[in-house]
Amino acid sequence: MPVLSALRQRMDRYIAARNPVSSGQILLHNRRLYILPTRFGYLYAIMQIVLLLAAINYQNSMAYVLTFLLTALGIISLWQTHKNLLGISVQLNTPKPVFQGEDLILQFTLIHENPIQRYAIGIQYLNAAPEYTRLQPDQTSTISLALPAIRRGLFRPAGVVIFTRYPTGLFHAWSWLKFDVPILIYPKPLYDIKLRESLADPEHSKSTVNTTDGDDFAGLREHRQGESLRHISWKAYAQGRGMLTKTFQGHASPSLWINWSDMTATAQEARLAQMTALVIQANQLSQNYGVNLPGQEIAQHSGSAHFANCLKQISCYNQTAADAELAIE
Repeated sequence: MPVLSALRQRMDRYIAARNPVSSGQILLHNRRLYILPTRFGYLYAIMQIVLLLAAINYQNSMAYVLTFLLTALGIISLWQTHKNLLGISVQLNTPKPVFQGEDLILQFTLIHENPIQRYAIGIQYLNAAPEYTRLQPDQTSTISLALPAIRRGLFRPAGVVIFTRYPTGLFHAWSWLKFDVPILIYPKPLYDIKLRESLADPEHSKSTVNTTDGDDFAGLREHRQGESLRHISWKAYAQGRGMLTKTFQGHASPSLWINWSDMTATAQEARLAQMTALVIQANQLSQNYGVNLPGQEIAQHSGSAHFANCLKQISCYNQTAADAELAIE
């Protein structure tokens, strides 16, 4: 039915324009809920009209009783379908970043502070297959959608529909939800380039370094203000040599630069995939590393925060549409 499909799309756009984006919980109150008959609901209404005309034509009391009984059933179904969603709070948890080709998991928390059980509640993202859940009285439930991660970059979720057709399937009640939650997809790593071939920074590639912490004693130096007193050589101080600090020799890992120009691939996406793989390798070695992208430099550092920042900047490099909605096709 192309007419009904066009009408539904127009109504969805109307609803989306009047439902604000939220970063927290969204309460499904009366003004957020919409309800229309399903295809079976329209057929049911046509059947009711036919029965009423037949009852009028033949003046049959049993036909009147059946018509009014089925009409009451439809009205009660309308109320129950709407009530099945009313009062539920929905929150989208921030999804974990994934790599291209993996499944992105959108996890929704449904908060139900009501003594009535709710049945057959579905959540759907665009044209993906919906997932259904049942809510127990006064309980919180979670429902997850697995979506394909097709493109790299930083996205925001498109409109999510929460709906129900319980109890009779004659009516479709739904709400349009928009969440301000970041979705990050990393490029798929391409492990066809070695980390140590030409990416070491020669100015920071010393294998040893003198420090106050280490394994082997390296000597004494003048004490600097602010240093810990536990490193002072009290023996030298007793001999009148002044405040001296003990130093030790430790091993330092070479610092690395992951440069755009050092990648062997020619296509942009392949280069980003190679840089992603090198960032993963450098992080696994617990080394200081930096990333050079055209027009952007990430200083050398290490740790989980630096790792996440490097992958994020690589993922968002030259993104065609900033703040785009996540597509699944």
